[in-house]
Order: sequence, then structure tokens, then C-alpha cells
Amino acid sequence: MKPFKLPISIERKIQAINSMIEEINLSETVPYTYAGGTYPMIVYIKPIVIKNQFVTIQTDDHGNYIDGKERYNVNKSSTFGDEFCKKHLEYTLNVILKTFKKTLAN
Repeated sequence: MKPFKLPISIERKIQAINSMIEEINLSETVPYTYAGGTYPMIVYIKPIVIKNQFVTIQTDDHGNYIDGKERYNVNKSSTFGDEFCKKHLEYTLNVILKTFKKTLAN
């Protein structure tokens, strides 16, 4: 059995997000996104954890873009990308990264 290797694009996004978390927490601007709705959602997270094929994104706040704790399985396949699979992880990482970049640019 081959050892699991996380796709490099996902790994780079996670590294970029994790490197921005401290700056975001110290920023006076609140990071928010409208992704998936008409009301803004704040985006404060703890560092993203990778363990084998599982990627965990966690926060202390509820009412956040990430609601508590979300665990994604990169090996899982789904039809619409909405079942904590690789597609859903990529979408979530893109939203977080875009939000963090926008916040730090202000």
C-alpha cells in the first residue's frame, strides 16, 4: 500500500493560511465573507491540522464561517463536493485564503 500524499496545491494553501492566522488575530479589521449567503460571516480559525488524509479546521466561535470543527477526508469522493471531501476542502480553503488576503490588504 502506497503512503498517502496530500495534493501539493492543498498543502500550499494550508501553509499560507496558517502563516496568516497570527496577523489576522492581531488585525483591527474583522475578517468576514459572504460566501454561501447574504449575511457576512466572520472567519477566525485555529491553525489547520493535517493528519494522514484528514484535514481539520477548527474555531472557538459559533456563528463563524467554520462552525466549531470541520474534518475533511481528502480520499472521499462526492458528487457535488458538499460532503467534507476534497472538493469541499478546496472550496473552503479558497474562501478562507481570499478572506485573509482581503483583510490583510486593508
